[in-house]
Amino acid sequence: MLVINHSALPRDPPDGPNPRVGVAGFAQGIRGFEAWTQQLVPGAVTGSQRHDGELAILVLQGSGKLQLPDGPQRFQAPCTLVVPPDAEHQVVNHGGGLLQLVIVAAPPKGVAPR
Repeated sequence: MLVINHSALPRDPPDGPNPRVGVAGFAQGIRGFEAWTQQLVPGAVTGSQRHDGELAILVLQGSGKLQLPDGPQRFQAPCTLVVPPDAEHQVVNHGGGLLQLVIVAAPPKGVAPR
């Protein structure tokens, strides 16, 4: 078992107001999935992204909108957002408080699980 102190992990972007932190993945020796935490302040938007595999976004706090090619999906914590492989997506915090997320992704194509 490994206990990882999140305060010691690099933030992406390092000085931005809404950094994403890789909490479990290749850097920690995990090959079967990757996980990040992210907090978005009111009005903040993630970059538009696309992942090779399935993606689950656990919404622990707040409300927002998941932008997908076929239209936006509104959500309120607690809930889980499921994004299909290769779907372009973006998360928007349209609430008045902090939006707290845990993102779990299947490994990129070509990376075999252990």
